[in-house]
This record gives sequence, C-alpha cells and structure tokens, in this order.
Amino acid sequence: MKEILLYRGCTTPVRLPAYEAATIAVLKKLGVSVLEMNDVNCCGAQYIESLSRSAYAAMSGRILALAEEEGKDILALCGACSGSLKINKHYLDNNEAARRELNDILAEEGLRYSGKARVRHLLQVLSEDIGYSEIERAIVRPYEGIKLAAHYGCHVTRPYDIVGVDDPENPTIIDRIVELAGGEAVDYAGKTRCCGGPILAMDPSTAAKIGLEKIHNIAAAGAQGIVTACVFCDIQLTQVQFGESQESVAKIPVIPVVQYLGVAMGISEDVLGLQMNKISPHAIISAGGR
Repeated sequence: MKEILLYRGCTTPVRLPAYEAATIAVLKKLGVSVLEMNDVNCCGAQYIESLSRSAYAAMSGRILALAEEEGKDILALCGACSGSLKINKHYLDNNEAARRELNDILAEEGLRYSGKARVRHLLQVLSEDIGYSEIERAIVRPYEGIKLAAHYGCHVTRPYDIVGVDDPENPTIIDRIVELAGGEAVDYAGKTRCCGGPILAMDPSTAAKIGLEKIHNIAAAGAQGIVTACVFCDIQLTQVQFGESQESVAKIPVIPVVQYLGVAMGISEDVLGLQMNKISPHAIISAGGR
C-alpha cells in the first residue's frame, strides 16, 4: 500500500473534520495509507503571506522539511494550504538565498530543506496517483438520477504553472469523478469563479454576494448538490446559504468529493461523517445504489 503524509492545516480539524475522516477512509479503500504528520505548524497562507515573504517561506518550508525527514510526499486537503506549500516549494527551489536562510533557521531543530518532498492535492492523488480506472473499479453503489455541480476552488488550480492541478479555465477532475460514480455533472455560469471565501474577513457582505451568486447559478442549472475539493470553499458555500436573506430559500447540499465517492464505494455514512454536514446531504446520498 502506498503511503502519504496528511497535512491537516488549521481549518480542517476544527471546522470540517468529516472531510479528513472521509479522505482517510476513501484513500485506504483505494490502496493509499494516510499517515499523520506530527509537530507541524500553520503554512502561513494569506495572513503571514501578506506581511513577510521570509516568514511565509519559513513556515511552509519547515513543513516540507519535516516531510523530507519522513521520506514521503505531503497530502494537503485545504486549497490554501496546498497552494501555499506548492508556491513556497517553487520559491525555495528557485532561490538559493531563500533556501540558505531557511536552512539556517531549520538547523536549530536539526532539520534541512532540499526540495525532495512533493506536495499533492487530493485531486492529484485521486486522478494521477490512483487513477480513474481504479476509482471506477471501487464503485459498488453507483448513484442514479442525481445532478451535481463541481466547485474546484481558486487555490487548488491556480497558478497552474506552479500547482499543476487540472486546467484552471476548464477543470474536469471532479466532474469526471462525479460521472464515474453514476452522477450527472452539470455545467453552470461562473463555474471557475471564486466562492468569496478569501475576502470574508475583510468584507463579509461582498463575500456573501459572491458566494450566493454561485449558489444561484448552480440552482439555475438544475443541480441538486455541490461537490467540492477545498475545505474553505466547502464552508463558504454552505454558510452563505444561512444568511438572513436565505431563510425561506431551499438549501443545496455541499459535499466534499471524498464523501460523495465514499457512499458509492460502500463506506458507511458514520465513517464518512455525513451526519456532521451542516446541510443534510440526504438528497445526494439517497441517490446512491443499495
């Protein structure tokens, strides 16, 4: 069985632990053992990034050095964490002075960064490391008659020349997984636009408008649920449906791609943490075969 180190980040274990549980269960079923990373720190995404380039590189660089010490690649669930680790790896691999500065800091802990560990987003592990044919073989309860909209997340697919996940202008990985498991992937206006999450702390009103526009477009396309691959996007697209203006509006369930896949693979709903979803995913999982 292949092994990969799980970098949880700050948000996943606190606000969306079911995403982590479902990831571990689904990857195990697909032959990948997810190992815990110990003594890790924040990746520095967004807030530290805006204050100090050196501190940002040091925070992600330490995580990468810990993975090197284990001799394994990193799986990052959060789109922002995945993007930060990849951007800083690219920065350190191409900047000798920055790499030397980082290693001077890491020497206090006996760590060293050389760039050997790779950072893999969940979509890369599923589509490249495991492959669509293996996923299809693991489907035992295919969905029937369910239309779903994929949301990819800006940090997952951009900038492509660094992150290397799917086509940022026309992403297809989630859509293909939806259809492998028997669902119908629907297209909708603004599919590759932001969910609004990154500006939530500065301008919640605008963040809500951006998120709700996406929800409205998805509803107009006839989708019965949203499939995500980013923790922060999942949370944002869920919570915008609970604003004051949405009290009488039917809510669209938002479900991480691993929960969606896990049902089709016959993994129990308890293991996948479906009972923890803020919007009941019953409309989706009831379409899974029995």
